[in-house]
Amino acid sequence: MIIESASTREVSISSTPSAGATEMAMTKRFWFANAITTATAIGFQLVGRYAAFATFGTGVTLALYAVGGLAVLLRHLVVWRASCSLGD
Repeated sequence: MIIESASTREVSISSTPSAGATEMAMTKRFWFANAITTATAIGFQLVGRYAAFATFGTGVTLALYAVGGLAVLLRHLVVWRASCSLGD
């Protein structure tokens, strides 16, 4: 594949087996970044729960989580109904 840039010089992009090998090596090293991201996300979730409990108290925090759970359930039901009605 040849791509022309604004200065009309040609850049050649080759798809060699070595490019695939580089991608494989990168995916093997990706687990560390994935682990750091997951640990950070879990930490933020725990800090957010602590802040909600400390700010609003137990009752309000549980009510907020219940409403959030119902919203997710409603969204799934709406998407399911919409996909069912498209097939009719």
